[in-house]
This record gives sequence, structure tokens and C-alpha cells, in this order.
Amino acid sequence: MAVTENQQLSFVGKGKKNQPTEDFLKEYARVKPLYSGALKTACSRFEILDDEFSMTHGHDPIHRIESRLKTAESCYEKLKRRGYKQAPENLKQLTDIAGVRVVCGYIEDIYKIARVFLNQHDVRLLRQKDYIRNPKPNGYRSLHLIVEVPVALSFVATSVPVEIQLRTISMNMWASLEHEVSYKAGAELKKSAFTELKACADDLFGVEERMQKICGDIRALNAPQQENNTEENSVK
Repeated sequence: MAVTENQQLSFVGKGKKNQPTEDFLKEYARVKPLYSGALKTACSRFEILDDEFSMTHGHDPIHRIESRLKTAESCYEKLKRRGYKQAPENLKQLTDIAGVRVVCGYIEDIYKIARVFLNQHDVRLLRQKDYIRNPKPNGYRSLHLIVEVPVALSFVATSVPVEIQLRTISMNMWASLEHEVSYKAGAELKKSAFTELKACADDLFGVEERMQKICGDIRALNAPQQENNTEENSVK
């Protein structure tokens, strides 16, 4: 399982007038350690769960964990797009300053990991959108969670929001290509590419369901052996 952390690139280029104010930058610098801590908290929880599943069930449900922290410029721009005043105190209106992406092998793994994560007593679910069972019109699929996780710093202990996206490897591959088409393809290519991408999304989901069935049959066959191994390890 790979874990990566990326600082999000600024959406504000040179010469742009809509730059964050000094007060906004100061407030961002003040709260940045909280959101950075929230990223580490969320990522470590998923890493621990992946280790547990590996030890007790004999497979790693999580293939990769990625995290990113929005820049001050990106936050400033998003407040404007969302219709909020670009004021320091409105940073708290954004629930995706800290973002974690959990890439799993199978659809079933997504729901298992999400359920166990949300059952933790200090994780609070704020909002959930299931784009796997209810995909977007363009074919996009992922499970989106907005949660609050605990963060304790030297000067404060509080709960901080984190956006979590859970998807399979093929869903992640599809989303990466869709993003590339959206931002790099010309207008003429976009139309045909988006039509083809929608078809690809449907085809991929069908293949994933078939592969999930095969995987489920194998896991069911090996379940008794896994239980015996767990019991033996606990006795030792």
C-alpha cells in the first residue's frame, strides 16, 4: 500500500488580481497545522485498518492512500465560486481544505473500510454522497465522505473536517483521464471523449462487478482457513 502526500498547486497564476489578502493568509497559516494534523489522523486510521484486515482476513483492502492540502489561493478562489465573502473567518465554510483519497481493490472493500472507519467513536460523519450506487451523469463513481476527526496540537484540541474519497483502482484511473480531458483537450475533442468516457465508465463498472463475484467466491472458500489461522495465532 502506497501513501502519498501532495501540496495542492495554486489555481491563481501570476498577474491575477484576486489574490488572498494579508489577513486571509495569516488566518490560513494559523489553521494550516490543524488541517495538516487532520490529514495525518485520517491517513493513519486507514493504514491501521488496512494492516488489521491483512492480518485477520488475509488481504489488503487498500491499494493506495493519497492526501492533499488546499493552498490559501485555492481556498480563496473556492470561497468566491461558492458565493461566500472572501474573508478569513469564512475559511471554516470549506470542508475540503484537507482531502484524503483511499484507493481500494474492490467495490466491496470500499464499503467495508468506510463502515469500520465511520464506526470509530471519535469520527463524526457530516455528509455522505454515494456516487458508486448513484454515479454522476458523466459516469464518475466514488464514495465521498465529509467527516470530522480529532486533532490535538500544543495550543488546542479540536475536531477538524476532512473530505475523504474512496474509489477502486479503475475508478481512480477513469477519474484521472476525465480530469485530463476536461483541462487539456480541445473543445472538439472533449465532446467525443466525454461520450466515450461515459461508455468506458459503464463497461468498467460491469467488469468490476464480475471480478467482485470471483473475488467473493475465493474469499468465501478460504474463510474457514483464515479463521483457523487467526485462532492459532491468538493461542500463541
